[in-house]
Amino acid sequence: MKTFRDQMGREVSVTSLPQRIISLVPSITEYLFALGLGNRVVGITKFCIYPEEWFKNKPRIGGTKTPDVAKIKSLAPDLIIGNKEENRAEDIERLREIAPVWMSDVNSIEDMYAMLRSIAELVGKANECEFWIEKWEHYFAKNH
Repeated sequence: MKTFRDQMGREVSVTSLPQRIISLVPSITEYLFALGLGNRVVGITKFCIYPEEWFKNKPRIGGTKTPDVAKIKSLAPDLIIGNKEENRAEDIERLREIAPVWMSDVNSIEDMYAMLRSIAELVGKANECEFWIEKWEHYFAKNH
Protein backbone atom coordinates (compact mmCIF):
# COMPACT_ATOMS: atom_id res chain seq x y z
CA MET A 1 0.00 0.00 0.00
CA LYS A 2 1.27 3.45 -0.91
CA THR A 3 -0.04 6.60 0.74
CA PHE A 4 -0.18 10.08 -0.79
CA ARG A 5 -1.42 13.39 0.58
CA ASP A 6 -3.92 15.31 -1.53
CA GLN A 7 -4.15 19.11 -1.70
CA MET A 8 -6.77 19.18 1.04
CA GLY A 9 -4.31 17.51 3.41
CA ARG A 10 -6.02 14.12 3.36
CA GLU A 11 -4.19 10.83 3.10
CA VAL A 12 -5.05 8.80 0.01
CA SER A 13 -3.90 5.18 0.02
CA VAL A 14 -3.74 2.98 -3.05
CA THR A 15 -2.87 -0.71 -2.98
CA SER A 16 -1.12 -0.61 -6.36
CA LEU A 17 -0.60 1.64 -9.37
CA PRO A 18 -4.11 2.87 -10.28
CA GLN A 19 -5.41 1.18 -13.43
CA ARG A 20 -9.05 2.32 -13.40
CA ILE A 21 -9.21 6.10 -12.92
CA ILE A 22 -12.28 8.34 -12.84
CA SER A 23 -11.73 12.06 -13.46
CA LEU A 24 -14.31 14.48 -12.08
CA VAL A 25 -12.45 17.56 -13.39
CA PRO A 26 -12.17 18.64 -17.05
CA SER A 27 -8.68 20.17 -16.72
CA ILE A 28 -7.39 17.09 -14.91
CA THR A 29 -8.90 14.87 -17.60
CA GLU A 30 -6.81 16.78 -20.16
CA TYR A 31 -3.71 16.33 -18.00
CA LEU A 32 -4.30 12.58 -17.65
CA PHE A 33 -4.51 12.42 -21.45
CA ALA A 34 -1.26 14.40 -21.74
CA LEU A 35 0.40 11.89 -19.39
CA GLY A 36 -0.59 9.08 -21.76
CA LEU A 37 -3.17 7.38 -19.54
CA GLY A 38 -5.70 6.61 -22.26
CA ASN A 39 -6.38 3.00 -21.32
CA ARG A 40 -6.34 3.71 -17.56
CA VAL A 41 -9.01 6.43 -17.45
CA VAL A 42 -12.36 4.63 -17.36
CA GLY A 43 -14.78 7.50 -16.72
CA ILE A 44 -15.06 11.27 -17.23
CA THR A 45 -17.73 13.93 -16.65
CA LYS A 46 -20.04 15.30 -19.32
CA PHE A 47 -17.99 18.52 -19.13
CA CYS A 48 -14.72 16.74 -20.03
CA ILE A 49 -14.99 17.64 -23.71
CA TYR A 50 -11.24 17.46 -24.40
CA PRO A 51 -9.63 15.42 -25.70
CA GLU A 52 -12.44 14.97 -28.19
CA GLU A 53 -11.68 11.27 -28.72
CA TRP A 54 -12.18 10.64 -24.98
CA PHE A 55 -15.41 12.66 -24.97
CA LYS A 56 -16.69 10.49 -27.83
CA ASN A 57 -15.51 7.15 -26.44
CA LYS A 58 -15.18 7.18 -22.64
CA PRO A 59 -18.11 6.50 -20.32
CA ARG A 60 -19.51 9.73 -18.88
CA ILE A 61 -20.37 9.64 -15.20
CA GLY A 62 -22.61 12.72 -14.91
CA GLY A 63 -21.51 16.25 -14.15
CA THR A 64 -18.95 17.70 -11.79
CA LYS A 65 -21.68 18.55 -9.28
CA THR A 66 -24.01 15.69 -10.25
CA PRO A 67 -21.90 12.53 -10.44
CA ASP A 68 -23.78 9.30 -11.08
CA VAL A 69 -22.52 7.32 -8.08
CA ALA A 70 -24.04 4.03 -9.29
CA LYS A 71 -22.39 4.41 -12.71
CA ILE A 72 -19.06 5.25 -11.07
CA LYS A 73 -19.34 2.18 -8.87
CA SER A 74 -20.15 0.00 -11.91
CA LEU A 75 -16.87 1.12 -13.53
CA ALA A 76 -14.94 -0.35 -10.57
CA PRO A 77 -12.45 2.52 -10.19
CA ASP A 78 -9.31 2.15 -8.10
CA LEU A 79 -8.80 5.95 -8.03
CA ILE A 80 -11.12 8.95 -8.33
CA ILE A 81 -9.69 12.44 -8.85
CA GLY A 82 -11.73 15.51 -7.90
CA ASN A 83 -11.41 19.18 -7.05
CA LYS A 84 -12.52 21.15 -4.01
CA GLU A 85 -14.29 23.84 -6.08
CA GLU A 86 -15.68 21.62 -8.85
CA ASN A 87 -17.12 18.82 -6.72
CA ARG A 88 -19.48 18.84 -3.75
CA ALA A 89 -18.17 17.55 -0.42
CA GLU A 90 -21.17 15.25 0.10
CA ASP A 91 -20.57 13.57 -3.28
CA ILE A 92 -16.88 13.12 -2.54
CA GLU A 93 -17.71 11.45 0.79
CA ARG A 94 -20.02 8.99 -1.00
CA LEU A 95 -17.37 8.29 -3.64
CA ARG A 96 -14.79 7.55 -0.92
CA GLU A 97 -16.88 4.48 -0.11
CA ILE A 98 -16.16 3.19 -3.65
CA ALA A 99 -12.48 4.03 -4.14
CA PRO A 100 -9.66 6.27 -2.92
CA VAL A 101 -10.36 9.92 -3.83
CA TRP A 102 -7.53 12.40 -4.43
CA MET A 103 -8.65 16.04 -4.29
CA SER A 104 -6.98 19.07 -5.83
CA ASP A 105 -7.26 22.58 -4.40
CA VAL A 106 -5.45 25.02 -6.65
CA ASN A 107 -5.25 28.67 -5.59
CA SER A 108 -1.93 29.72 -7.12
CA ILE A 109 0.56 28.79 -9.81
CA GLU A 110 2.63 27.01 -7.16
CA ASP A 111 -0.45 24.97 -6.20
CA MET A 112 -0.90 24.05 -9.87
CA TYR A 113 2.68 22.80 -10.13
CA ALA A 114 2.21 20.81 -6.90
CA MET A 115 -1.00 19.32 -8.29
CA LEU A 116 0.69 18.31 -11.55
CA ARG A 117 3.54 16.65 -9.66
CA SER A 118 1.28 14.89 -7.15
CA ILE A 119 -1.08 13.45 -9.74
CA ALA A 120 1.83 12.31 -11.90
CA GLU A 121 3.44 10.56 -8.93
CA LEU A 122 0.14 8.99 -7.92
CA VAL A 123 -0.38 7.47 -11.38
CA GLY A 124 3.25 6.46 -11.93
CA LYS A 125 4.15 9.18 -14.45
CA ALA A 126 6.48 11.38 -12.39
CA ASN A 127 9.09 11.54 -15.17
CA GLU A 128 6.59 12.76 -17.75
CA CYS A 129 5.38 15.49 -15.39
CA GLU A 130 8.53 17.59 -15.59
CA PHE A 131 8.00 18.12 -19.33
CA TRP A 132 4.59 19.69 -18.57
CA ILE A 133 5.92 21.76 -15.66
CA GLU A 134 8.63 23.20 -17.95
CA LYS A 135 6.02 24.02 -20.61
CA TRP A 136 3.92 25.90 -18.05
CA GLU A 137 6.95 27.70 -16.59
CA HIS A 138 7.94 28.80 -20.10
CA TYR A 139 4.38 29.93 -20.83
CA PHE A 140 4.14 32.02 -17.65
CA ALA A 141 7.61 33.52 -18.12
CA LYS A 142 6.72 34.52 -21.68
CA ASN A 143 3.20 35.82 -20.99
CA HIS A 144 3.37 37.44 -17.56
